Amino acid sequence: MLSLYNSYTKQQEEINLNYEDVRIYLCGPTVQSSPHLGHGRSAVVFDFFIRYLKFLNYSVLFVRNITDIDDKIIQKSQEKNINYRVLAESVWKEFVQAHDNLNCLVPDIEPRATAYVPEIVEYIDQLIKNGHGYITNSGVYYDVSKFDDYLKLSGRSTEEVKTGTRVETEEDKKSPEDFALWKFSKEGEPSWDSPWGAGRPGWHIECSTMINQTLGKTIDFHCGGIDLIFPHHENEIAQSRGLDKKENFVNYWLHNGMLNLSGKKMSKSDGNIKLLNEYIDQYGGEVVRFFFLRAHYRSPQEFSQDLLEESKKTLNNIREYTKDINSKASDPKVLEIFETCMNDDMNTPKLLGEIFQMIKESNKLQDPEINKRKQTVKYIFEILGFELSTSDVNIIDEKLLSEFFSSYGIEFTEIESSMNDFISIRNKFREEKKYGEADEMRDSILKLGIIINDGENVGWYWKDS
Repeated sequence: MLSLYNSYTKQQEEINLNYEDVRIYLCGPTVQSSPHLGHGRSAVVFDFFIRYLKFLNYSVLFVRNITDIDDKIIQKSQEKNINYRVLAESVWKEFVQAHDNLNCLVPDIEPRATAYVPEIVEYIDQLIKNGHGYITNSGVYYDVSKFDDYLKLSGRSTEEVKTGTRVETEEDKKSPEDFALWKFSKEGEPSWDSPWGAGRPGWHIECSTMINQTLGKTIDFHCGGIDLIFPHHENEIAQSRGLDKKENFVNYWLHNGMLNLSGKKMSKSDGNIKLLNEYIDQYGGEVVRFFFLRAHYRSPQEFSQDLLEESKKTLNNIREYTKDINSKASDPKVLEIFETCMNDDMNTPKLLGEIFQMIKESNKLQDPEINKRKQTVKYIFEILGFELSTSDVNIIDEKLLSEFFSSYGIEFTEIESSMNDFISIRNKFREEKKYGEADEMRDSILKLGIIINDGENVGWYWKDS
């Protein structure tokens, strides 16, 4: 039985779903700047989740939004001196490319906030009529004092909210913790008409409206990063229950942990980021995807170049193990381990540990049993969105590689050790200031499709990976 940790009840629960109708909303990106690795983690871990639900034969309707109007987008577009729509579209294309390279499923519906402004205005109007919204000189605000369960999701106190750095501080609000539903636009800013004046939606009301319009008043799962619990998801709950207090809004809240860089969370606002597409270009989307599989989705995950290199080597071992094998659910023991681990709050690190143990034990099996095990391991990884195509070594004929490396006095056994020797020879040339020889080595191996990176992230990677 599938059980997951519900951020709202703060406990792991057995999940009760209608097999014919599972509705999932994932908070998508605010498209003001290029995606970083933290965005990649959220996209991938919930892609694992949706793929697993489909494996369990649930019929899933998956919605991921695009926030294409927001204070940050306006600020960034003004800094770049371009129209906010041009910025949003350009950044969104980067996200599309990243999601595709990470082999993430395309959502069934991908609503843009700017396409739902009339519905947002209608939603806000109803909140005002229900006594949850009020109008000031700067905009329309939600009165949190009218919602008794405010802060139940985050577990914060009202005092923490008042002193929080992310709370809007307009002086004409009734209370510091009240949040914007509609912001009146300043000169030169994008605006839409409304009964209260020209302006734009607040961030939180966009998601509540898009959920209501695409999935209905109550959904099964609301997903996103743990950093969205407050204020974003807390305020979504207040809005949705303010619209119709009889509706539950969300049955299960799922949140992924943050990605850390040197012990600090990776986020744009803190200026502590690593751009996602840079690492996809260098390592390939499947390696980055595998890196995210190694940590439990709710736990913080430390990022480093060494860990990514380790992920690359480990994934290549799995590719080699399943090379020339057809994917098939042949080994009941492997399938049982897969379901047991995934049913336990998507415990992917435990799953990997169990699989590697079973791979080690393969040499104790007879050939037919070994093949069944390999077939099932490949089958499981395909369920989780990995293609496990032939390893990079086999992209080029091994004889060609052997001849190439032997010209530098390197005996070719496997690509990793041969490349280490090749780079050592080249580095010696560079230390001796024999830059011509070093450049010639770089250019010659490029003809094989291997790129040597002399920049910040020293190393090598396949040109088409």
